[in-house]
Amino acid sequence: MSDLKLLTERLIENKKAEVQEKIKEAEAEKAQLLEESARNLAEEKAKQISLIDSRLARKFEQDKHTLQINKRNQVLFEKQKVLTVVFNEAEEQMNQWTNSEFQQFLLAVLTQHKDSDSIELIVGQESVNKITNDWINKVAKEVVNVQLSTKTISKKNGFVLKKSGIEYNYLFDELVKDIKGQLVSSVSKQLFD
Repeated sequence: MSDLKLLTERLIENKKAEVQEKIKEAEAEKAQLLEESARNLAEEKAKQISLIDSRLARKFEQDKHTLQINKRNQVLFEKQKVLTVVFNEAEEQMNQWTNSEFQQFLLAVLTQHKDSDSIELIVGQESVNKITNDWINKVAKEVVNVQLSTKTISKKNGFVLKKSGIEYNYLFDELVKDIKGQLVSSVSKQLFD
């Protein structure tokens, strides 16, 4: 019986040892799984952080680009406002010319047409008082054969020359508009550089 008891104790001890070994293996496997899960979780977290960082970087670059475009557009808008003021002031200065200044300008233009047979001068309504028939007869006719029309151009400053069916427009608003296209870049450089 003692052999049986000894054998039983050995069997129990062996079983305990096997169970202890299985417990150790299970704990080692559990530790390995936990370690692997933690590593996978850390990798996924790093991947997500990298993804978020790249999205934020892209969004930042887009926002920065949008701000640059908006700033450039605002600067262009402000420059355009300044240019408009400059050209409006130029037209206003022409509108304020004295009779003498207006007549000098008209005479300079008529001199460019001195080889013409006959020219009809149509004056803008706002410039009618700046010349007289007397001035036309004494001064302008010495340069070219010009006739002052009885018609006027409503609400305009300046004049139109009509020669051989062709009209040459010297209305101040039109002159400024025409020259604006030619001078915008040089005026911009002077104002903004």
